[in-house]
Amino acid sequence: RVRQVHGNTVVRLDQPVEPWPEGDALWTDRAGVLLSVAAADCVPILIVDPASGRIGAAHAGWQGTRLRVVQSLVRALVGAGSRASALVASIGPSIGPCCYTIDEARADLVGASGQGAYLRRGPEGAIAFDLWSANVAQLRDLGVESIEVSRICTLSGGHDLWSYRGRDADGRYGTQLGFIGAGRGPRERELPA
Repeated sequence: RVRQVHGNTVVRLDQPVEPWPEGDALWTDRAGVLLSVAAADCVPILIVDPASGRIGAAHAGWQGTRLRVVQSLVRALVGAGSRASALVASIGPSIGPCCYTIDEARADLVGASGQGAYLRRGPEGAIAFDLWSANVAQLRDLGVESIEVSRICTLSGGHDLWSYRGRDADGRYGTQLGFIGAGRGPRERELPA
């Protein structure tokens, strides 16, 4: 795991380390290593290269999405030898476009990053940011074709998921953890007798 800082730093982890390094994405090509990212409304993104066994995980809130953290992760995996078109990505439960609004200053930053298409002004002036679609587009822009999106909103989904914006009256909230791990690579698997 990494200490998430709402940026676009990618860390390669091959074994547990303490203290956790700062970053918002991590990857490994080592079998038996479990990667995780925490999210309460931010987008957890898990990626696997089935051919090589490389895995990655990213945490993308509004800042990580604006800074294209998932693209930084894909570039790290491709730099290690994966093909973007072979990657499989999964976007987990997070705050949906139905509920996620940002202020004018943040919207200006998102727009300046070339992602204004994912902003929608509501009838009362609120600005919704579609984190799901923005991250899907970032993955597709780099050639990732196999992408699953849970489309479960942590705020309105009614699925007993934690939401930072839906914290209780005392201000308490929790987080979900997105996990990904890989066993031995395809060449190392034992064939059935």
